[in-house]
Amino acid sequence: MKQSILAGTLAALLAASRLHAEDVESLHSLNVNLDFKRGWTLQLHGRVRTFENISTHKESRVGPILLWQARPRLTVLAGYYYTNQHARVTHTSSEVQRLWSGVQYRVARGEKWSVDTRGLVERFLPAGHPEYWRWRNRALLNRSTRIGEFFASGEGLVQQGIWFGQYTSGLRWRVAPRVTLGMGYEYRQTAAGLSSHLIGTYFQWSAYHHVPPHTN
Repeated sequence: MKQSILAGTLAALLAASRLHAEDVESLHSLNVNLDFKRGWTLQLHGRVRTFENISTHKESRVGPILLWQARPRLTVLAGYYYTNQHARVTHTSSEVQRLWSGVQYRVARGEKWSVDTRGLVERFLPAGHPEYWRWRNRALLNRSTRIGEFFASGEGLVQQGIWFGQYTSGLRWRVAPRVTLGMGYEYRQTAAGLSSHLIGTYFQWSAYHHVPPHTN
């Protein structure tokens, strides 16, 4: 089973990588996890994104994420993001606040692999523009290998009646009991009809030895 899941996910990601994209971007994430109660984690999240062939600042985002391990396989999530972003053509700056919540569930697992699903609902509050909703659902494969923890995901999103997708793969490394590093590739579509190839890096530090599910 695990071989068929891995092969199918890799095939989908390779197919996505051949699709045309208007830009090459980068995305750099930083998470700090604080365990303040058994089963509860407060994650302090930040990220920076570039675009126009990784030459120009696109957005900066910060915010808290609350994770509750409600069941061994079920995690409830809620968060808030404040984002400062720049438009692709005009480079004008704008601010967006986002409130979101959802659940993550481990649907299958083996000795060295697991498959999670995650569903979120998001409310966007852009300054000076109408508010709107977005729904998203992701399937995520994690697989332990000799060179690190491989991950691959496919996510479907719907925003203002428009469907689009995001497809990711990469590796994570536990370089210390509380420190995880990651690097990956993403083919990202948007509701505006644009798409991009994205190179990402990831850093996470936990104030305790148990690491909660990855949320980004």
